[in-house]
Amino acid sequence: TEKPLEEGADREMVLAGLRHLVDQYAGTRVSHLFFNVCYQRAAYRSDVWESYWDVENPQTDATGWPRRYWLIHKLGIDPFSVCIARSREKGFSPWVSVRMNDTHYIDDEHKTSRLWQEHPELRTAPRGGFDYTRPEVRQHYLALIEELLGRYDCDGIELDWMRFAHHFKPEDVERGRGLLTEFTRKARRLADQAAAKRGHPVGLAARVPATPEFAYGLGMDAVAWVQQRLIDVLIPCSTWNPSYPDVPVPRWREQIGPGVDGYVLAPGTDLWIRGAPGGRFMRTNMETLRGFTASMLDRGADRIYLFNHFAPVDFKLLYGTPEGNRRHEHVYHDLLSEAGSLQCALAGPRRHVLTYHDPVPPGADYQRPLPAKIDSRNAAQFRIHIGPKPADGRVLLRAGLDESPGFQEARLEVRVNGKGCDAAEDLPQPDPTEPPPKKSSYEVGSVAEVAPRVAQFEVPPEAIRRGYNTVDLKVAEGGPQRLVWLEIYVAPKSGADEGSQPGGKRN
Repeated sequence: TEKPLEEGADREMVLAGLRHLVDQYAGTRVSHLFFNVCYQRAAYRSDVWESYWDVENPQTDATGWPRRYWLIHKLGIDPFSVCIARSREKGFSPWVSVRMNDTHYIDDEHKTSRLWQEHPELRTAPRGGFDYTRPEVRQHYLALIEELLGRYDCDGIELDWMRFAHHFKPEDVERGRGLLTEFTRKARRLADQAAAKRGHPVGLAARVPATPEFAYGLGMDAVAWVQQRLIDVLIPCSTWNPSYPDVPVPRWREQIGPGVDGYVLAPGTDLWIRGAPGGRFMRTNMETLRGFTASMLDRGADRIYLFNHFAPVDFKLLYGTPEGNRRHEHVYHDLLSEAGSLQCALAGPRRHVLTYHDPVPPGADYQRPLPAKIDSRNAAQFRIHIGPKPADGRVLLRAGLDESPGFQEARLEVRVNGKGCDAAEDLPQPDPTEPPPKKSSYEVGSVAEVAPRVAQFEVPPEAIRRGYNTVDLKVAEGGPQRLVWLEIYVAPKSGADEGSQPGGKRN
């Protein structure tokens, strides 16, 4: 078989496949690897949680990816021990990651835990996650953390509070915040005990909502966790779709305070970019990752964190040729090689897309920026952070319009930081007779497809600024329009202007 982790693979094939999972990061800028060990069940032979093959008949009931773990277990292999050891051989820092409240697959009794199935009183809602005001829940997760730290010689453990970030009923958030801090303190003690046993530091990381206010409002006082030195790595991010490229790094630093040092602030990004809820979306690619890296590192982030970036198949992206043909290219290695480097981010084309944050605390005063209605009387205003001001090249403002009466003929008036922007050619829509393969009707392969019309505007070089840029849009000719996408595209002279010409490389 050519699939070393599938049915029929022998022990040596599986070991080779697991080592390859680590080896694929060699020669890139990746420094740390985080291995997810659970959803609601453990993916190894646990003594304190059910494993994925603890079902009545694993031969028939263990399906999909849980079946792979069962097959590996039957061969006497612990996949995480293999990957951790291989990480050390290859110079990566190995960590294990715990999903602190995952609700994937809650309709599948073979993937949810018996604790969740048999005790609905421990949930925040009938189909919700565990309620962390309940001591049984906190002890359930602490037991797993203690087992992991005793079982694996890792460099740290990640508490992934973003899978998923609803740990309390709305009326219990205030009380629950202190409980999560105390929980984190207990996890810190376990990590310190593991460090004493192993003879090397064992860190604690926390993945939390992207802004200090949203984290606090959802019961995660991440600022206090850093101040009290309970965690070593802070990973602010959004849940999943969309990725949120506007993580306020300076605000995190300010609230944590200048007297606290020794921690790593690593804003995180996921695979997906979306402008408006329910709208079209596309995968992150080289241009969006450069944009995220440029913005985050320019704001003072120590590193960037890539979530869900473990499968090369997710980066087999569709491109067009000048002849109008289409081909797939793997950009996985290139993406991981440029990620985290400000120099690389500034050397090639980059895109800064306006998205929205998810989740939002109950009662928060937050309005998603898109969709937005624009007309001839009042301009809609937005802010987009681009990191360093480009030294040369071309800057375009891209505005995606939904289908509305006259949307193809409407003329927009655009200003960036008060300077007027001349209209450029719209991004050409792909040939509808040759649609790219999609997993979802909302997933698209290029910027041209994120809206029925994507208008472009030349931003004067003197208008663009480092950091936040204010964008004002209104309708100059035509009726009201619905704006569903907005981005700033930066193409330095040193990099090809790939995104604005027909037949060029598809963004």
